[in-house]
Amino acid sequence: MAKSIVYNRTDTAIPGVPSLTIPIGLVNYGADFAVKENSPGQAILTNLTSPTGREEKFRFAMSDIKDVYRNSNIDPSVYAPSRRGISVLSQLVDTWTIVDSNDPSYEVSLPMEGHIVLKIPANENITADMVLAFVGRVCSGLFNTGVNTSDRLRAMLRGSLLPTDV
Repeated sequence: MAKSIVYNRTDTAIPGVPSLTIPIGLVNYGADFAVKENSPGQAILTNLTSPTGREEKFRFAMSDIKDVYRNSNIDPSVYAPSRRGISVLSQLVDTWTIVDSNDPSYEVSLPMEGHIVLKIPANENITADMVLAFVGRVCSGLFNTGVNTSDRLRAMLRGSLLPTDV
């Protein structure tokens, strides 16, 4: 018997929308970043083009998980032989600045931070491409059905958390 992963969901087709893409930042690690920290399980890169005190920083981390089933509500009778897993983090910390072209002394700093944490079972049936598709699905939660516009983010920033068609 050949084993395969079943996603336990069916996505209803969206008329007129064969696929969506999300614009990914064109980050040039080799040209613009330096290693600030590189320790077991964590690395921090700092953007050399950012001003001191307003550095853009990426933090990457990985840790082992002893029991991926913890708090999952999955019946133990269907657990995999190994409960081990991996947690992977990608975090971005940045500072945006408001300036006034009419007043060179005007400046306001805006701290920005975001992160994605993935909790993945350590299972040979899960490939990096499957995890990539999962990341795309996680990001889809920030958009309305069939679009990749900022409309849902605009609503979420105001406390309206449900997609428009729910």
